[in-house]
Amino acid sequence: SDHSRGLLEVLGRYNVDSVLLGLEDTRGAMYPQWRSMMDGEDAVEILAQAGQQVIIEPDVKLQVLNPPEQSAGGLVHDPNNDGVVLKLTYGEFSFLLTADIESPAENQLVRSGPALNSRVLKVAHHGSRTSTTPAFLASVEPSVGVISVGTTNSFGHPVPEVLERLEEAMGEGAILRTDRDETIEFTSDGQGLWFKTER
Repeated sequence: SDHSRGLLEVLGRYNVDSVLLGLEDTRGAMYPQWRSMMDGEDAVEILAQAGQQVIIEPDVKLQVLNPPEQSAGGLVHDPNNDGVVLKLTYGEFSFLLTADIESPAENQLVRSGPALNSRVLKVAHHGSRTSTTPAFLASVEPSVGVISVGTTNSFGHPVPEVLERLEEAMGEGAILRTDRDETIEFTSDGQGLWFKTER
């Protein structure tokens, strides 16, 4: 629901022409509302799969890096490891958006060969201990890490060991967190990158 609630807000706020989506969890509590709103949008639905590329503008492209044809969690569908991982590239800058993938999917991405290096990393799974492995961080080589996490989450995210790995890779001042910084906004012209936080 932490993801679905935000998607419902997007559908309620914008006119959506097409949706790139992962495998849907039809058992989720918000699925009926999501499906109803999607049907009302009459949007083109595209199932995300590694290897797809979307050209948004001449200098802006979106690459789908995950999920692969076979789940990183094995043959059984794994909602976290089958999460849609996107690399957004604009000029000289790239952003890696990692959903809730865990170490199996991270390891598969490191092994599979697509270039992961990105200036900005949206840290996987809210800074959970199941993600952000040293090998994955070494492949991404981020300059800035963003952790999307609630201030009162009951899981203890982000966990200290992930914060330590991020600090070692980028420095403490390069970690942005929604629980501490609130809204985080990035701006780029394809050559420079700036960000501001609400707090």
